[in-house]
Amino acid sequence: MPCFKILTNIPKSSIPKDFVDKIIPVLAKAVRKPEYKFVCAVSSDCVVSFGEDSTLPGAVASLESIGHISPEDNRVVTKELSEFMDRELGIKPERFFISFYDLQAQNIGKGGVIISETAEFRT
Repeated sequence: MPCFKILTNIPKSSIPKDFVDKIIPVLAKAVRKPEYKFVCAVSSDCVVSFGEDSTLPGAVASLESIGHISPEDNRVVTKELSEFMDRELGIKPERFFISFYDLQAQNIGKGGVIISETAEFRT
């Protein structure tokens, strides 16, 4: 179950209501996993600075996934998400920072069980 978290200094009122609905397909395509598996959390109105004017739109994000985290995958995801963030929120690529985390199924819980114990993971 991939999880995308984003912190941005953009006010909540300026984030389109359908932002999450739009970004999930971008993530699913880039990470090569079904949309229904994604979790996405957006935190707005944060203080975000890239060592310069903190009033310019910016974002810090993380993508956690079981697999599909590699230099080649990360290159694709970074490009796709940077373009999306610029297009949808006006966050320029140089003000979008993303970290990638390759998770192990036994370290993630959902629905009261750890992922490695689910039938879906074993198939």
